[in-house]
Amino acid sequence: MPHLFRPAHPVNRYYSWFSALHTRVDMLLLAQLSEAEFETAENAVHQELHAVERIGNRFDQNSELSQAVQLATVHPVTISQELYALLERSLQANRDTCGLFDITVNSPNFHPGIINDVQLIPSAKGGSLILNPNNPSIILDLSGILKGYTLERLRILLPTFGIHDALINLGNSSILSLGNNPSDIPSGHCLTTSGNATHQRQHIRNPLTGKFITGQRQVSVTTKNAIDGEILSTTRFIQSAKESTLNEFGIRSATEKG
Repeated sequence: MPHLFRPAHPVNRYYSWFSALHTRVDMLLLAQLSEAEFETAENAVHQELHAVERIGNRFDQNSELSQAVQLATVHPVTISQELYALLERSLQANRDTCGLFDITVNSPNFHPGIINDVQLIPSAKGGSLILNPNNPSIILDLSGILKGYTLERLRILLPTFGIHDALINLGNSSILSLGNNPSDIPSGHCLTTSGNATHQRQHIRNPLTGKFITGQRQVSVTTKNAIDGEILSTTRFIQSAKESTLNEFGIRSATEKG
């Protein structure tokens, strides 16, 4: 856990970077804390990120998501409140964006509407996941929402250690600004970017066609909620700016701000 500690007035500065969620995490914390206290807070952040990976990392066969998907075509699978909330939010986002946000788009036999094979049954302690048994190869990929979910958890975690000013950067695509920090992102907001940084990079599929989006271009949005930012930046990247009608979250994209 490489880090730098700089005593300063009126608050001390603590910078750290490490790998998590298949990306690089950069974290700047500002508070009247000692180096040891900052390290304790950083360890808590690590634990929080590992908890998120255990819940929703589809590339880990032992994650809750992977285990649930493997069994849900056979019988309803009871899942945690956290995973249920993530899946429920994703299904709602699919409806809100007319299918442009789709967590099933990386399934081998993907076709528009396959997300209807995903069903959730609520319960007092979370809920259950059911998948269509006629489509055993379905993939549920939460990568498009997981960084935002992580930032929202850190938004709650850091103040418990007396840290109210911070800048958390997940892979240069999801950045959370808290309190006073050296950035132009409004306090309490998240800057989220989706797209292709180079012509060679193609990693976002259009759920209406199943094909990768090509071309070097990116879309950035600033939102009060990091999960909304993940959804909106992805859908606005797929859409053209002129065709965009997605203002479901009561915010405007960076390309629209004047």
